[in-house]
Amino acid sequence: MPFRIRLFVTSLLVLFVAMFAFANDIYIAQNSAGGNTGADCADARSVSWFNSSSHWGSGAAQIGPGTNVHLCSGTYTGSGGASDYLTFHRSGSSGKPITLIADQGPVTIAATSWSGPVINLAGNSYVTVNGTSKDTANETSANNLTIEATLNGTSGGKCSGGSCTSQTDGGVCVNNGSPNGNSSNVIITNVTCQNLYVISSPADNGGENTSCFDIWNVDNGVVQNNVCTYAKWIRFSYAVGSTYANPVLTYSGNNLSNMDHPLFITASDTSGVAVASGFYIYGNTYGSMAAWDNNDDNNHHDWIAHISANGSASSLTDFYIYNNTAAGDVGANANAAIFTANDGGGILSNINVFNNLAVNTSTNHCFANGFITWSNGGSMLAVNNTFVSHTPYNGCTNNGEKVPGDDAVVYEGGSTGLIFENNIVQGMAHNAIYTDGSGTSVTAINYNDDYKVGGWDWMGEETTTFSTWQSDCRCDGNSMTKNPSLSSSTYVPTSGSPVIRAGLNLNATCSGQPTKGLGALCWDPNGNARPSSGGWTMGAFQAGLTANLPNPPTDPQATVSP
Repeated sequence: MPFRIRLFVTSLLVLFVAMFAFANDIYIAQNSAGGNTGADCADARSVSWFNSSSHWGSGAAQIGPGTNVHLCSGTYTGSGGASDYLTFHRSGSSGKPITLIADQGPVTIAATSWSGPVINLAGNSYVTVNGTSKDTANETSANNLTIEATLNGTSGGKCSGGSCTSQTDGGVCVNNGSPNGNSSNVIITNVTCQNLYVISSPADNGGENTSCFDIWNVDNGVVQNNVCTYAKWIRFSYAVGSTYANPVLTYSGNNLSNMDHPLFITASDTSGVAVASGFYIYGNTYGSMAAWDNNDDNNHHDWIAHISANGSASSLTDFYIYNNTAAGDVGANANAAIFTANDGGGILSNINVFNNLAVNTSTNHCFANGFITWSNGGSMLAVNNTFVSHTPYNGCTNNGEKVPGDDAVVYEGGSTGLIFENNIVQGMAHNAIYTDGSGTSVTAINYNDDYKVGGWDWMGEETTTFSTWQSDCRCDGNSMTKNPSLSSSTYVPTSGSPVIRAGLNLNATCSGQPTKGLGALCWDPNGNARPSSGGWTMGAFQAGLTANLPNPPTDPQATVSP
């Protein structure tokens, strides 16, 4: 064979081996099957094979960059109190993530209880947990991967496996291991995490350490299209001494209920500096928090997001919180819907809150603070939101005490730069807006509809008269206190509503901005375009005007950067 031909054949062989090594598919089941080659589900490798570090590397039969590990359909059973059921042992690489995927049919990973992570990403980068099964022909997908505890919860309560018995106070569906060290490009999508602790009594102090996802020190993290119920937390923590590149987090399309903190974002501690920017929190659905009511005041429910910057020099900036829907009973220990607190004196700024609908359906429970609580921070844009409360004017309860009712906005602690415009505030039995006088300053409050509210408070001067409020704050000159005539089911303004076309046109704010982010303000959550000229409709939903604008982009699904 001529030398050049031999060289060509050899090169092809090397290329083929390299492609196989970095783009192979391996199939696993709880126990090995058939020939135990991992070539398909009939010959599946076992969970114990996956968990052995010797099977992770760059070899053709190993798990390495570009490998798709397919979970074969069925029920995977862990022992009671187990952890680290599936553990990653190395990182993927740019454009070649290591993917654990449930695309062979429904998969359930269950134990009576879990004491730690079920899937442990162990601090690795370029890794994906994908629970989806896509039907390309019908353009549908489903969450194929369910992770659950079956008997863990309030003793005698109803668990999926029978009567609950409180077994462990831990359990995490997916985490990324030790809080030491940083990682990047982590995706968790289409996973159902349920019943880690089914709490059913305020006297029960269990479940405090349960989390659907517990993610430490990750930039370009994506948590998308998951279902989480009956776990206390979803947490994202950022280590002091580190800087995380924008975007840090995309958190979208998740369905979250029966949780105390569906989204908790914080610097890891107060001893140093954590710098992180670019948080995109959109299109999530939040349900009731009342399950986590607690007689001992151990739980303080924050509905859409709790954001805190610890440390005097930490910096968490550039948040985009939009198109979220929260509806249900906020519970007897509710703190806020969106709670932002800069406790250590660092930087917490450029918080953009728009197009959100939040409805407290309870006639007894209310927030200790407000739908939005902003403490000791700078630069918040809160526009085109709809906040509705059903608490009565004779008061409601929070943490066992009688309180006057809900507030829409609590703005305090030296905060600066609030812009509050085009919002509908309905049924706040206490205040539409509360501001304190401790160095707090406001940029703009205007074009809002405050309907059936108990009053307003400007720098400690409380009033029940709207004209007095306008005089005190020198604001809200174009606002109203009229019935916005919202649909009782969708909260979209109905025909003839006074809020239609009565808002400020904010096209200059959103036009030309990225559609994942502030550009989304140019459309409402239902995809209806807001007009480029003329008044906008107040509240989250555009109504009563057809604008000659292009259709909104499809929901920008986040992907790992190549």
